[in-house]
Amino acid sequence: YGFSNAQLHYTSGARSCVRETAMSSLHSGSGSIATQQSFPRCDAEFHRFACWLVATTWFNTVIMVTIFLNAIIIAVETTSLSTAYPVYFEVADNAFLGVYVVEFFLKIYAEPLGYWKNYYNLFDFGVLIMSLVQSVVLPALQLDQGTLTALRVVRALRTIRTLRSVSFVQGLKVLVAALIQTFQSSVLYLLLLLLILMFLFAVMGYYFFGYESSEDVSNWGNFGKAMLSLFTFVTVDGWTMVQMQLSHFGFTGSYFFTITFIFLGHFIFTNLFIGVVIMNIHSATQEFQDSQREEREAYIRQKKQLMIQRQHEEVLQILEQQKAHNFTFEEMTRKFRKQLRHDDFTYVADLCTNETWMESVMTSLGHLETTKHRCQQLHFSLSNMLMELKKPQ
Repeated sequence: YGFSNAQLHYTSGARSCVRETAMSSLHSGSGSIATQQSFPRCDAEFHRFACWLVATTWFNTVIMVTIFLNAIIIAVETTSLSTAYPVYFEVADNAFLGVYVVEFFLKIYAEPLGYWKNYYNLFDFGVLIMSLVQSVVLPALQLDQGTLTALRVVRALRTIRTLRSVSFVQGLKVLVAALIQTFQSSVLYLLLLLLILMFLFAVMGYYFFGYESSEDVSNWGNFGKAMLSLFTFVTVDGWTMVQMQLSHFGFTGSYFFTITFIFLGHFIFTNLFIGVVIMNIHSATQEFQDSQREEREAYIRQKKQLMIQRQHEEVLQILEQQKAHNFTFEEMTRKFRKQLRHDDFTYVADLCTNETWMESVMTSLGHLETTKHRCQQLHFSLSNMLMELKKPQ
């Protein structure tokens, strides 16, 4: 049967939701077999539709377009148009918030437990809570958002909504996973080693260049200023001004100090960090490709199972009709043939694709050639012997 992608997404979403409902009813039971059986939902059809809806591509596309338009409105709101048309911006913000709320309730309704197992869903929920606080709670309290610093922060955090686009783009999810894996694995040790190096050079810089009040105390006067100057060397942004001040105070040997730290802190540690990030991105990309391949294989297996289940049900129906109407075998075969489709999967036991069978055939062919060669030699020997016997004495 030619199952479309939408039908398969509908079935897979419904199966996952039914499985989740069954597990929740199983854990909520008292322990007996009778109480652990799952009861049919009164809204099973709508629940399956909700599971199919949140799994479709166009639903994610609508949410992605909403996030993009919301980002544009937030950017335009920083101009003078926000004071000229405040009502329109407020209506647009409430409309976007309504879309996010509807999305949240649809996903919760489709998968009440599975929703909280996804970190991206938890991030979306946190963004939604902040948006509701800014749009619903604060107006209800009748607070002036422009005078309170904390409320300004809440209003500025609306820009975090744009980060929700990460959960809808697979490439961004791979990069985020690689960055998280980078910070969880070896970057902390690299940063710790860099801090130790900066600590050593900061103490040395303090005693070399800022110990006396007549020296460069603005950049090396204490440990904190020395660490900031070394951070400038690490980023290689404005380090020439620091070096010019050292030269102005007469520290001619400061060039060796600066070049040594830039070589160690910038070139070596920066390249190490980039190498670790590239390795983790490659690992995350490989894991993503493996998961995509597993999803495709599961998709094909599901399609085969649906086809086989449908064919099995139709064969049973034909057998029941044969018992009721006494159909002949030829009539049953003809009726079953009409129900077949050209795109049905069919399991065929083809020996030509069996590796053991191919090895057996090749071995048999080798034995056949050997036997043929020996038969020819025996035939030539018999012919020579007969010719010798036929010759006169």
